[in-house]
Order: sequence, then C-alpha cells, then structure tokens
Amino acid sequence: MSVTHLRSFVEVYRQRSISRAAEELGLTQPAVSQHIASLEAQLERQLFTRHARGVAPTVVADDLAHRISDGLDRAENALAELRARSSRLAGTLHLCGPSDILSDLVVPKLHILTENNLALRLYPAQGDETGQMLLAGKADFAFTVQAPADERIASKRIGVEELVLVAPPEMAARIKPRRGLAKSLSSQPFVAYELGLYLIRLWLDHNEIDVGRAEQSVVAPDLRCLRNLVIENFGWSVLPRYLIGAALDSGSLVEIAGPNGNPTTPYYARWLKSAMRSPRLTRAKELVLAQFAASPR
Repeated sequence: MSVTHLRSFVEVYRQRSISRAAEELGLTQPAVSQHIASLEAQLERQLFTRHARGVAPTVVADDLAHRISDGLDRAENALAELRARSSRLAGTLHLCGPSDILSDLVVPKLHILTENNLALRLYPAQGDETGQMLLAGKADFAFTVQAPADERIASKRIGVEELVLVAPPEMAARIKPRRGLAKSLSSQPFVAYELGLYLIRLWLDHNEIDVGRAEQSVVAPDLRCLRNLVIENFGWSVLPRYLIGAALDSGSLVEIAGPNGNPTTPYYARWLKSAMRSPRLTRAKELVLAQFAASPR
C-alpha cells in the first residue's frame, strides 16, 4: 500500500473534495482519483461517495483516517524539519490574528524570522476569519485565543494570560467587591471586546456572577481601544493583565477582585496541516514556537 496513496486519501478526507486535495498536494485530479480507486480496490471497500459538492467519507474512511492521519502528519513533519535545517530560508510569511494580539504578544517574538531572511506581512483578522484565511492560503500562520475546530488546522498553545476586571477610579468607588458585587456591576455600564462578550463571560462565569441586564455602552474589536475606553470612563471591562499593567500602576485603572479570583485564557498559534510539507514553513514554525517556549508569559 503506497504512502503516496495514503497521503492522497488523508487529504481528500480532510478537504471533502478530490479537486481541492489535488491542489493542496500539487497533483492532478485524475492522479488523486486513481490513488483513491487503488486504495478502494486493495481494501475491497468504498471510501467515499460522490455528490455535487465533493465527496463524503464512508464509515470505512472514517476509521482509516482516524488510524493513520496523525501518524502520516508526524512522519511528514519530521522529514520537513530535517530538510528545513539544511535549507536557507527566504520569502514572505503571512501572519494573521486580532491586531492587539499581533502587536503586543506576537510581534516581540518575530525578530528571529527576519534574522533568518524572511519578510513578514501581518493582517488583522477576528474569530473564524483566521481559520478561513489559513484554509484559503491567504495566511501561513494565525494567532488566536481559541483552538481550531477544523481538523485540517493544527495548533499549539503559546501562552496563558490572566484576565482582570477593571474600572476607572470613580466607577470603581461605586462597585462593592465584598458585598453586592453582581448588583454593583449590573448598575454600571460596561464595554466589550465583541458582541459575544467572550472575555467578560469567562470572568463572570469563573466568579459565578450574573450581571443581569447591565448596559453595554461600547463594543470595540481591539483590546487596546477597550483599555482606553475604560480609562476614559465609558464603563468597566475585562482585559488581560499584560495590557493594563502600566494603567494599574498609575491609578488610571482599578482592579476589581472577584470572589474566586481571576481566570486565565490561553493563546494559540495555528497552521494548516498540509502546509507543513514545506520545509520553509516548518522551519518558520519551529523558530516561532521556540521563541514562545523560551519566554512563556
């Protein structure tokens, strides 16, 4: 059973499309179709059913993919890493993620890439958009606060940040941490990172607090903007500690303690599994992850 045929199978399984798999593998569509047909003949089982928008895996395909896909990825990554160490890096890397994460968490770690002859292009992207950019080939790496759900995308946790509820001094004086915290917060406006209130909900759930119908005054998809809005008395919010250390020290922000303390949120680097066949991208991934491992937050 050919390793090439198995790689074609795994890519078709992930892409749910023979044409997209062929594009990812740098092969022709007839060649990939032949690989699948050969495997089906050897197994004497059907692996995919064809439909108008691509292919759907059978139960046999689900079982085979579960057994071999991770092993193939590890083998290919190991070979790519060995080739990468003897290759001279060059070209441009495209990185995406929320602009505040890119600027404050990621950029300080990127000198290692430019020192290795790689040019960089950074693109702001939120939520699901980061995964879409990876899948569309518009980004080589993405940085997010959530692990990917798509099996075509791999990730590694690169750090953890403490989340802090903060308010401007005048508002903080009206919030009573030791008694009636939920009622106090409910009576004051708040500002949020996005409509889903991801960071705020993490803090409130961790502290078992319900703020009811508290008034949301501003939504801002940038943590630095959110910090400035709180400083300017638009409302309270929840922010990562790395971003507000100076404001807490100066007194322009006040930390509000919760009964259960502060939760943490992880940060992830993401990449397309199939892209790691490239020695250049594999080496770039090694360099970046090593930087985060050397100085975890």
